[in-house]
Amino acid sequence: MKKIEAFVRPERLNDVRKSLVEMGHRSMINYDIWYRGTEHEIDQNQDHGSSPLYDFMPKVKIELMVKDEEVQSIIDTVCDSAYTGHIGDGKIFVLPAEMAIRIQTKETGDAVF
Repeated sequence: MKKIEAFVRPERLNDVRKSLVEMGHRSMINYDIWYRGTEHEIDQNQDHGSSPLYDFMPKVKIELMVKDEEVQSIIDTVCDSAYTGHIGDGKIFVLPAEMAIRIQTKETGDAVF
């Protein structure tokens, strides 16, 4: 079991959600966040050393808990649906998840999905 955290442009969220639902993955959490990636700050006039207009960009963080065998298809779906081809399209992180428990029934593992 893995936890996927994807940081995407807010205007791409509906496309990402729709694509995930179409592939049968309905369970997700999303947050509106301000994100600072590896790109440089956006300057009004880079030639004259002006101060940055902003260095944090609005993003949406999507969190998904998935079975190990679903990880690559989820990554592919998020990449395809979030892609614009411009700097700041986002990032995806995959983390191990030790355990999942459904509170109502106390089921664990894949039964939670």
